[in-house]
Amino acid sequence: MIVAVPSPSSRLYGPVADIVGSRFAGLDEAHRRSLWHRMGADSLIRCRGFDIPELVASGAVDVGITGYDVCVEWCLANDQPLTIRALPPARTSFVTYCAVAGRKPRTIYTEYPAITRAWLDACANLRSMRIVRLNGATEGVIRADDSGAGVLLVTSGQTLAANGLDVEVPLLATDVCVVTRTPSCSGGTLIDLPALPVLPLPSFATQRASGEPIQRQTRRRAASVTRGASGGSSRGA
Repeated sequence: MIVAVPSPSSRLYGPVADIVGSRFAGLDEAHRRSLWHRMGADSLIRCRGFDIPELVASGAVDVGITGYDVCVEWCLANDQPLTIRALPPARTSFVTYCAVAGRKPRTIYTEYPAITRAWLDACANLRSMRIVRLNGATEGVIRADDSGAGVLLVTSGQTLAANGLDVEVPLLATDVCVVTRTPSCSGGTLIDLPALPVLPLPSFATQRASGEPIQRQTRRRAASVTRGASGGSSRGA
């Protein structure tokens, strides 16, 4: 069994290391710079979290452990389903739409272009906005562009606040999840897959497919969604 997990530089590495550490004992102590480790019949590779769904879909690895946001982005961008299963909550964050209060943006900066497009297509009043893909921190770019907004991953919200941005709409909650090509994975794994609930894609992706536009949420409504989602393992918005 080949399992792909985020590298030590990833925000998800800590929770994932807790999951795989018991099977791949001594991984960090003996192989701090190694991106490959073998224990018995299982192999583990550490790589960029955004690459894991592609590795799973291509058959290069059997199981991937990464963020739900990453898996949703890949599925929407490639119009190809993968089976995503929820793990117990470890580090819940939110993919959110954010902007300067009172601004009327025309451009959205994001590292989630497929998620952003699906959400815009499902909204009644935001379809004409331009999407610019950026990798990494974009809060400063959004703040400096008088017509800019963002769809970003937010954990504490401190970086947004420091740059004068407001969270307006949480698109989805995200946490560590398991991804495979099919509902059933041949052979044994580090995780009891059948015991884990399968996660659907977010509701706005379904609404886009149905052709029914949704109205943009207000910030008051968005805040209530954030409070409600922060206490559980729900991923969709």
